[in-house]
Amino acid sequence: MDLRQRLTGAAAIAIFGCGCGALGGGYPSGSLYQGTKTPHGVDRLEMAGSAKSGDKEGESCATGILGAIAWGDASVDAAKKAGQITDVHSVELRSFSILGVVYSTGCTVVHGK
Repeated sequence: MDLRQRLTGAAAIAIFGCGCGALGGGYPSGSLYQGTKTPHGVDRLEMAGSAKSGDKEGESCATGILGAIAWGDASVDAAKKAGQITDVHSVELRSFSILGVVYSTGCTVVHGK
């Protein structure tokens, strides 16, 4: 085995082993299976203010298969509509995948009033 083959093999093992966790913004990510819930990067102004509470919850999701087809509306607006929320307290992203791109879902979960 030459050096190039060894480096290629090591890189493949490192990528598969870490599940691309380094690319997930510090949150764990799995290449064989993933089921996580993390904060969503929305505009801070939408969540600013005193005495905000999250007594309602709305969720919107999108689904993909084999990295070839995807469908759904996982927007914050769709989640707000689903939960009948007008005043947003917090937003989370819930993701689920099997074998990376074989089957995956991404859901936006909105909490508020």
